[in-house]
Amino acid sequence: YMAAVTYMDEAIGALLALVEETGLAQNTLVIFLSDNGGSGGADNTPLRGGKSQMFEGGLRVPCLVRWPGVIPAGSVCDEFLTTLEVFPTLCQAAGIAPPKDIVLDGFDMAPVLAGRQKSPRQEMFWQRQGDKAARAGSWKWVESARGSGLFDLANDISEKHDLSKEKPEMLAQMKARFAAWKQRMAEAEPRGTFRDY
Repeated sequence: YMAAVTYMDEAIGALLALVEETGLAQNTLVIFLSDNGGSGGADNTPLRGGKSQMFEGGLRVPCLVRWPGVIPAGSVCDEFLTTLEVFPTLCQAAGIAPPKDIVLDGFDMAPVLAGRQKSPRQEMFWQRQGDKAARAGSWKWVESARGSGLFDLANDISEKHDLSKEKPEMLAQMKARFAAWKQRMAEAEPRGTFRDY
């Protein structure tokens, strides 16, 4: 694993150096992110869980973005963004309109990363086999074989304090939002019904 990370770092460094040498850095958007939480011996502290889990350690990932002249160097963005934003962002950066007959679930995140606006993303839903999760604002509901609960990520990023009994109305609201999302997905075209892979 350490060797893989070392070589990946070396290869990315060589690619970024080439972009600089060819004078394309000012016109190049670079996005580097993980596809899911750390697995195996990874330490996701302070996040709970890991790869293939619905807790933040399995869903929240680091993302590094470099776009000189658009995104301030060294800035940090704590806004709610997902990988669904990558395609619309790349389309906008390239000056290409996305297909008109396709409904995109994401948006151009460059203004958010640049600090010019708040993220319009307010909710997100996940389902993998029997595991489910929903996030709305800072609230997160998880129902999984590895544990379940209602969490306030603004005050409990480690998802240690289940608030299901203290906030039954919020728990019901999160479950209702998840059910509404499932219904939208079932009715959506061309995706058709949700398949439980």
